[in-house]
Amino acid sequence: MSTTAGPAPARRRRSPLGRAPAPRTLRGRATLAFTAITLVLSTALALTVWGAVSQYLLLQRERATLAQASANAAQLQRGASAAGLTLPQLLAQLPRQTGSTSLYVDSGEWTTTSLLVGRDDLPRGLRDTVVEGTPARQRITVQGQTVLAVGIPLAGLDDAYFEVFPLDELDRTYRVLGTVLLLAVLASVPVALVVGWWSTRPTLRPLERISTVAGAIAGGDLGARLDPQGDPSLAPLAASFNQTAAALEDRVRSDARFAADVSHELRTPLTAMLGAMSLVEEHVDRLPPDGQEGLALLRAEVQGFERLVADLLEISRSDAGSTDVALEDVRVADLLGAVLARRALAGRPPVPVDAPSDAGQLVVRADKRRLERVLGNLMDNADTHGQGLRAVVLERAADGRTVRLSVDDAGPGVPVEERGRVFERFARGAGSTRTQTPGAGLGLALVARHVLAMHGTVTVGDSPHGGARFTVDLPLGGTP
Repeated sequence: MSTTAGPAPARRRRSPLGRAPAPRTLRGRATLAFTAITLVLSTALALTVWGAVSQYLLLQRERATLAQASANAAQLQRGASAAGLTLPQLLAQLPRQTGSTSLYVDSGEWTTTSLLVGRDDLPRGLRDTVVEGTPARQRITVQGQTVLAVGIPLAGLDDAYFEVFPLDELDRTYRVLGTVLLLAVLASVPVALVVGWWSTRPTLRPLERISTVAGAIAGGDLGARLDPQGDPSLAPLAASFNQTAAALEDRVRSDARFAADVSHELRTPLTAMLGAMSLVEEHVDRLPPDGQEGLALLRAEVQGFERLVADLLEISRSDAGSTDVALEDVRVADLLGAVLARRALAGRPPVPVDAPSDAGQLVVRADKRRLERVLGNLMDNADTHGQGLRAVVLERAADGRTVRLSVDDAGPGVPVEERGRVFERFARGAGSTRTQTPGAGLGLALVARHVLAMHGTVTVGDSPHGGARFTVDLPLGGTP
């Protein structure tokens, strides 16, 4: 059994606005790659900004604290040599724009301006280094807060000045900066998706044109060519593609003409054979029983050969570019009745027809000869490969713009994995019933060609009667 399903509908692409693009498509993968690169670059930029800005803020803060600590130490040194003020009073008068705490040590005696910060809060190593005469600074934690301790030795022996600067404001600045950079990195992802999806469309448009032209050639339009549309980068590919398509068209046309010539030449001896057989059949009663049986077998083989030659001739004409399609308004019910009547004259059993009450008014825009051949081939396919014709259904499609003809058989049906190739020429399928039945596998290939020429579709599926159902959809015509 040979059949073919119509082309599967193309998947619709999804926009990144509301739904993520499908990553299985080339455009989706390009968008994801663009987004990934943008995310990496934005992350690297954010880390660079964080490192540069945080270091700059810290350096500026350290410079300010060192300048203030040095000025306060000098002021304290000058005040200590003058009479009239006690040491706590001198410490209290020191300017502290940053909210710092001052500490003074003289021969082991410590004085501080805060009850929360004292000698024990300063690291021992820092105290010893400064008291020994070396300025130093260190970030420490006091009362759960990070501070910067600066120590400056004074002129006297074991005499030093310490100032502790809070870093809360700097930490808040760091947190705000980190939050802003993190939000910027996260915001770059949806922005990159939208921009990537939009920007890849014109980039991939040449591939879409190539796909469209390749699909047209695969669908039988051998004259389709790729237009580079002034794109210099696409011109070499278009030239190579068009050269290949032209060579393919020439080869197909040549093979089709050869097949048509051979089929045409076979018709002459075939006609002579049929005429001779008719003469012999006029005297068949004079033949012995073996001779009569042999004549019947010869008649069946010659008739099958005649159908094969006719099919080859017609399909080769189609391959050669024959466009003899005469579209007209055809009453489907009348044509179907004529086909069934000829079937009954050939001795075939009657078949039920399921049609609506207004079936006589259903009109399609079709080629009458081709549509008649389509129905005949489908019914012959059911008889030969489908264990008999079961039913014929005529109806108006749900879209209201097409008329649907369905032919059901009583066979085992067509496996799903074979439905994509059953309308190919010489396709017989893998089932034992189909491979053991006569025929060359051209009947349904002609059905597909005729239906396509009439701007219709043909599909195969499961019949409600248990076999296979072949469905032909043709555009609705006007009233004849």
